[in-house]
Amino acid sequence: MSTLREDLSPADRLQLAYLAALAAVAAATHPHPLPLLLTIAAIAVLLVTSAFSASLTPRLRVVHDFMPIVGVIVIFNVSGVVIAAANPQRWDPTLVALDHRLFGTLPDAWMGLLGRPAWLTDLASILYASYYVIPVVMGAALYRRGLSREFDHFVFTVVATFLISYVCYFLMPAYGPRVPAHEEAVRLGGGAVSEGLRAFLAVAEVNQLDAFPSGHTALSLVFVWLGWRRFPRWRTVLVVFTAGIVFSAVYLSLHYVIDLFAGAALAALVPFIAPQLERWFDLHASSARRQGALSGRR
Repeated sequence: MSTLREDLSPADRLQLAYLAALAAVAAATHPHPLPLLLTIAAIAVLLVTSAFSASLTPRLRVVHDFMPIVGVIVIFNVSGVVIAAANPQRWDPTLVALDHRLFGTLPDAWMGLLGRPAWLTDLASILYASYYVIPVVMGAALYRRGLSREFDHFVFTVVATFLISYVCYFLMPAYGPRVPAHEEAVRLGGGAVSEGLRAFLAVAEVNQLDAFPSGHTALSLVFVWLGWRRFPRWRTVLVVFTAGIVFSAVYLSLHYVIDLFAGAALAALVPFIAPQLERWFDLHASSARRQGALSGRR
């Protein structure tokens, strides 16, 4: 019988390591940490339970394999509460100044492109939402082809990119050029599609201290990098959607232009950082499996 340490994948271990660090920061900085600590513990238990039950049935294996992609979204929102307590500084004035110094009138022209017709806002909303769909589609394609190693590498790299961006939010928390919720419909415009996206983001992106760097830019570029070799027929689609996601991040008043460059810089580092992290966590997973095998022989 396998042990829990053997069942944990490198992506599981990475998320659990992040949760442990998050709990430590919450305990040290939040005035009322207990609810946060219980929430973090519940997420950890969910991840561990999913790993432990993965060997029981094929369906539970699928749930576990895709759990990290879902888990990072939950972790993102919990991180926002801890960030607010851990770092009271807000970098928005600095980022606004950098935007105007480096890009002049470009940010305002970008946000007001073509007078913000409803169709363009709805299109930008669809493109922005594709950020959540692309990794699931790519992961499912690898999974259906039985490319387990490539799938594991894909999931780990995506999770690592998310978590690295969360660490950056702790260092430079900023709201971005967000429009207050009660003014969104008037100032941002759009139709039912845009309203739907705003309702979705109100639930999925509760953490609003996520402007710098742009995780949407970083992850989208990482998707292109990961998919370029494995999905050559998808290259044009990936590039088009990545451009659309980057465009919508500023057009929908969610990021400063400087955030996009920071996100691109983060994406450029991922091919160097993620493989090192994966090897380190995979080494520990392999060590646990070897120990489990030796224990089973005794």
